[in-house]
Amino acid sequence: MRRLRKIRFIEPCARPGRPFNPWIKRWPLLGPITLATILDARGYDVAVYNENISGPISRDPAAYSDFCSADVVGISIMTPTAMRGYEIAHEIRRDAPEVRIVFGGVHATFLPHEALEHGDVVVRGEGENVIEAIARGDVTEGIVDSPPLEDLDSIPALKHELMWDFEKLLFQFRQRRYYQLPVMTSRGCPHGCTFCSVTRMFGRKVRRQSVGKVYSDLCDYAAKGYRHFFFYDDNFTTNRAWTTELLERMEPLRVRFNAQARVDFAWVDRERTRVDRPLLDAMKRSGGDVLYIGYETIDERTAAEWGKGYAGAKSLTERLGEDTKMLHDSGFWIHAMFVLGPQHTKSDADGIVRFARRNAIESLQVSILTPFPGTPLFNEMSPHLIFKQFPRDWDFYDGGHCIYDNSRLGFGGLQKAVLNAHHKFYHWGGLSLRRVRALLAGRLPMRDKVSALLSQVRIAETVLRQWREETKRFIELATERKLRGGIQQARL
Repeated sequence: MRRLRKIRFIEPCARPGRPFNPWIKRWPLLGPITLATILDARGYDVAVYNENISGPISRDPAAYSDFCSADVVGISIMTPTAMRGYEIAHEIRRDAPEVRIVFGGVHATFLPHEALEHGDVVVRGEGENVIEAIARGDVTEGIVDSPPLEDLDSIPALKHELMWDFEKLLFQFRQRRYYQLPVMTSRGCPHGCTFCSVTRMFGRKVRRQSVGKVYSDLCDYAAKGYRHFFFYDDNFTTNRAWTTELLERMEPLRVRFNAQARVDFAWVDRERTRVDRPLLDAMKRSGGDVLYIGYETIDERTAAEWGKGYAGAKSLTERLGEDTKMLHDSGFWIHAMFVLGPQHTKSDADGIVRFARRNAIESLQVSILTPFPGTPLFNEMSPHLIFKQFPRDWDFYDGGHCIYDNSRLGFGGLQKAVLNAHHKFYHWGGLSLRRVRALLAGRLPMRDKVSALLSQVRIAETVLRQWREETKRFIELATERKLRGGIQQARL
């Protein structure tokens, strides 16, 4: 009888000083879990290890031994986790040279030759169409181009429990019904923001699972006790008819959900004369909770430069304010995501905080414009990069570090402006009166309401403290790099 082949997947952790690590620990990448679920359904011995949850794998003797006895180890890397992924590969290759090491993910897709220097196989693109050939041992080396998966219904309902220490993650929420279980129903985004790698990875044509498939999967998860979902889709509302139909199917389940969407998704036309009220009502009735909104900017010129594609006759801040109020009136909490780039000043950062406060936005995230490989922005910004000792410096390409020297504020000034924006917004632990009222009015037991409030305050305080320390260290390092670069240039 043929031996059951053993396949293991790893999601590497990012550098310890990354500002949003406390949230990253809650929501694993779904790529490794998806591939593990597919192989599990086909009879392979599979498991996923997430360093954000379980810690570095080399510090867990049982897990490390398990991975060193695998036939294939797949390492999924994003740009800020690439270097850690390469370190893991070298550790396994040193201690278990017979293990085949496979790299995949967005960073490996755009820099496959770099990744191949540290492993045996690199998968470019979505891995579903090639993963079994790799697991079976038919593909043992080289760069493999994997075409986009057209039939997303072919993906089984995800088995999140294949992840090592998944119960440890759930334990943080006392009951699994409170955990925001990540799911993904589509791939691709119709928009083409210059700094975003999503369309370069998955395309501008949005591929979706059928409503029946998504509903069936949600029923499976609900049967396991999950009552809150986080749709990882890059844009949950690109197809109004599909979204409305799904929400109507979901309503009897009495669950809650979070999702990513554009702030102006409710407008049917670019002239902003017609609102899709049935969609908003369906989202509210079916348990819509938090919307993760990529505002990016409140500046008209920046929005045009980045290809954000906002439309309408009024000023951008007025339109964004109207859109925010509409979403609030429909019952959503908003996590607003903004970006500051080299063209911005301290007043731009302060303006974002004022906008967020004026419009009663519940939580705020301001990132530093980062040129990721595979985007037009990377080539444009290359001459200005301070951190370009690759692959080591990929650690800083996470949206939390100013890695270039052409900012109007200087790299230190932009770094501090982003930190200070968060400090001003979260000086009460990130709690707005509206958020407190909404939480206290919810269906949770009082003990859980208080626990949720305290948890948010603790996380905000922890992030700000760690971010201040990381900012100080990073500015010192960037100053040293800049000085060293100037000396080398003078010698030339």
